[in-house]
Amino acid sequence: MAATQPKVGVVFTLLELYRTAHPDRPAALEALWRENVTGLLADDASLHFTGVAHTSDEVAAAVTDCESVDCDLLLVLPMAYAASGAARDALVRTGLPLVVVSTARDATLPHDMSGDHIMANHAMHGVQDLANVLTRAGRQFELIVGHASQEAFRRKLTDVVRASAGARVLRSGRVARIGKAFEGMLDFSYDAKKLAQLPAMAGGFEVVDVPPKRLSALSDEVSDDRVAEIVTWAAEQFEVDADLTDEELVKSARAALAYEDLVAAENLDAFSMNFLDVAAAGAETMPFLGAGRLMSTGVGYAGEGDVLTAALVAAAARIEPATTFTEMFCPDYERSEVLLSHMGECNFALANPAYPVKLVAKEFAYGDCARPAVPVFQLRPGTVTLVNVTEWPGEGLRIIASPAEVIDAPEHVNLSSPYTRVSFGRDLTEFLEDYSRAGGTHHSALAYGDCTEVFRRMAGLCGLGFRTV
Repeated sequence: MAATQPKVGVVFTLLELYRTAHPDRPAALEALWRENVTGLLADDASLHFTGVAHTSDEVAAAVTDCESVDCDLLLVLPMAYAASGAARDALVRTGLPLVVVSTARDATLPHDMSGDHIMANHAMHGVQDLANVLTRAGRQFELIVGHASQEAFRRKLTDVVRASAGARVLRSGRVARIGKAFEGMLDFSYDAKKLAQLPAMAGGFEVVDVPPKRLSALSDEVSDDRVAEIVTWAAEQFEVDADLTDEELVKSARAALAYEDLVAAENLDAFSMNFLDVAAAGAETMPFLGAGRLMSTGVGYAGEGDVLTAALVAAAARIEPATTFTEMFCPDYERSEVLLSHMGECNFALANPAYPVKLVAKEFAYGDCARPAVPVFQLRPGTVTLVNVTEWPGEGLRIIASPAEVIDAPEHVNLSSPYTRVSFGRDLTEFLEDYSRAGGTHHSALAYGDCTEVFRRMAGLCGLGFRTV
């Protein structure tokens, strides 16, 4: 699993007067900042440099260039003072997520400083000029201030670059909904038309409605050789329970391949399926094994037709590959822990290596189909971020991030779905109250590490609300 490296378009700006009064300065400053930006971001992004832009026409051309090569993020860095009037119109017009960087060549100014120090370190007031007019114009942007020698500056810069990879999914990804949204589950409902009207969302992700019968047709087309490969893989990957029959495993393997073929055919970033509709359409079994396989490759997933959370899982996976779909299932008030689980869909690549991943036959009482093969395991211990998305008044969508810790708990031998325990580092009753009052839904993404700040940046790039609980 590897994170998708975002493409960052870099636009250096400079006052036109400096080109005429100091003709050697623009090239020297460009060389300096090209080297600095490369050193800061080359490991995290594919960089597309556009040269120095002095006038409104040059800024517009640079922005158009970044749009033409499909950049995920537009990074504007004034190299010295740059008047806002040259950049405002192009930056307000473009739909690209925007970060403005306020920095300087030197970390400190010596008391015997010269005119050279002034020229190389006075971009700050140009950034203040630009930030003022962009804010007044209602243009959403992120702002990073500091020096390359400061760890906090470097972290913030890489955070916003990582965030742009997730923002791309929310702004323009493709998510399949297989069947209808589960009737009565209204917390993950949203108004797609309102979402498309948010300027920073550029229309929002596209939902591809897929009839459940199409999966049955795709399953019929899967070759026996491919199924045999998955069966062999499963035997090597998991501790296969003796109660899981060969026929049941073959059906789960065939279903997994059908969903993988759908993802490839439709160029999907994520998908969600309603198990009731899938079963009613004649599916041989539930694709729980397939959902885990796809999440292990970075494809987003959510249950019950919840395309909003499926898109979020895909976005989170672009930021941190160690990501999965999950749900807060049961509270343990005495331990202040929550048991996370669902029907059988989880990223088994994140399993605790201290225990084998068991592949079991799960009883399925919601349709006439074979018992699905389900990998049963706990997530590996460590710091994680539970992240949630909901439609929220006045915010379009709201992203909610909750740092947590996966507990190293004993095996729960009687469970037949993936599960794990998490602690939120505080009294559980208070956390659950705050979570629901913030609008948290019952479906979430879980990403390893404390990614709170990255998700905040992602929300900012998309013009969405954000809360930490």
